[in-house]
Amino acid sequence: RDKRHTQLADMTDRPEYTTEQLKNALHNFYGGAESTTENCGHIYGYNDPNHEMSMLQKITATTILDYDDKLASSSSSSGVPSIEELLEQAKQFHATHGPILPLQQIIQAKSPSMALAAEFKRASPSKGDIAPHINAGDQAGVYYGAGASVISVLTEERW
Repeated sequence: RDKRHTQLADMTDRPEYTTEQLKNALHNFYGGAESTTENCGHIYGYNDPNHEMSMLQKITATTILDYDDKLASSSSSSGVPSIEELLEQAKQFHATHGPILPLQQIIQAKSPSMALAAEFKRASPSKGDIAPHINAGDQAGVYYGAGASVISVLTEERW
């Protein structure tokens, strides 16, 4: 199997979390027992008994729980990189691809014309699969050819 098929299989093996687990993940993220209504009340809809979590809250909580799960099962062969490894990967990326581009300057350089920002994502939490088969690099080239000044590529593994 190729890398993309392995990634898709890994995504389907991810657990589904209950609403309570998601709320607890956000609650703990915001300080747990130390949290206050000011920094955590929105998770519970400010005590509205009919409150439902927003999609962004669900995504954030799911990401927290997925990451916690990765860390809990972490070993040197688990593929969870250390901070030092991440910093080294960033250094190698910059050496290969150049420095981070100044987004604000790129957009302002287009003035008074419009600057077009394009986004690539294979799937959406609310819409499901969008384009799971398309190569992000190829699609970025299409966007650039169509006049995109900046291109966002979403890399969330689950969605």
